[in-house]
Amino acid sequence: MTTRRRLSRTGAQLWSLTAVLLLVGIGFASLSDRFADLDNLRNVLLQAAPTMIGATGMTLVLAARGIDLSIGAIANLSLALAIALSGTRSEATLVTDTTWLVYPIALLSGLLFGALNAAAINILRLTPLITTLGTLAVYRGLGLHITGAALIPVSGPILSFGRAQVFDFGLPVFAALMIAAMGWLFLAQVPLGRQLLALGGSPRSAIETGLRAERLIVLAYAISGLCGAAAGLITVGRVGVVNPDLGDGMEFTVITAVVLGGTSLFGGRASVLGTVLASLLLTAVDNGMTLTGANPYAYDVVRGFVLLVAVSADAVSTYMHTRGSPLIRELRA
Repeated sequence: MTTRRRLSRTGAQLWSLTAVLLLVGIGFASLSDRFADLDNLRNVLLQAAPTMIGATGMTLVLAARGIDLSIGAIANLSLALAIALSGTRSEATLVTDTTWLVYPIALLSGLLFGALNAAAINILRLTPLITTLGTLAVYRGLGLHITGAALIPVSGPILSFGRAQVFDFGLPVFAALMIAAMGWLFLAQVPLGRQLLALGGSPRSAIETGLRAERLIVLAYAISGLCGAAAGLITVGRVGVVNPDLGDGMEFTVITAVVLGGTSLFGGRASVLGTVLASLLLTAVDNGMTLTGANPYAYDVVRGFVLLVAVSADAVSTYMHTRGSPLIRELRA
């Protein structure tokens, strides 16, 4: 019965997201004839790719009842470090020429910084919210120190991935879908993924059954950091500039996408497919508002409203679910 209820709950969430996405598309298409243009739809997919990748990593963290506020700062610091170690600045053109080393350096850096988040949570025994709020400031400060808080135009291999095309679609779109598919398979089929969900659903029970909670936390946060760095690589590759604001607000966007997609903030329930649909929805709203000439300050208002609605719905749903649990009723009795 519990499995059926959970499946129907996830299915309803996915159908609702799909319906909203279609309605949003129809609405913006009626307001702007450019929205439904094939080139713009390709652009929406390309714009959504970094959010999809970052949100896939965040899905694993939330599934384990964690949160990572530093994912955007990790993207910033990983790219700053990779550019500093693999790039050569040309004083004549003021452009930093990169090598292919920029990719492994950035990805390994993201993996390391994510693992450091988990190590701090495990060692200091602080809540993930407080820990990653602190590392957000640390990583952001280090990134600004490395770049001197300056715009750094880049050239060379770093541009290749973000701008490559496959079947008239950006290569990052295929990369994002592949990473999302791997995330789904990991949670659905791999024992470690199911252990993450078990840890998020009931940390105490998971530990009592012998699950190595600390290692699972390191795994989730390391993957989240890796995804953050990958999202940063795509963003820099597309715009050709390492911006001091790189990754700023990414944590807000990806958490909104994850929660809106049906993953619970309270752990134990995750939907990677919902994360993908929600990432597309948020990107489509941003794109449509731009094409219709909406006030740019309204973007954050819309995102904030969407996040509040998603979190409130999740809190109510979780409360009703636990309230009806036989175990909870027994404990209350």
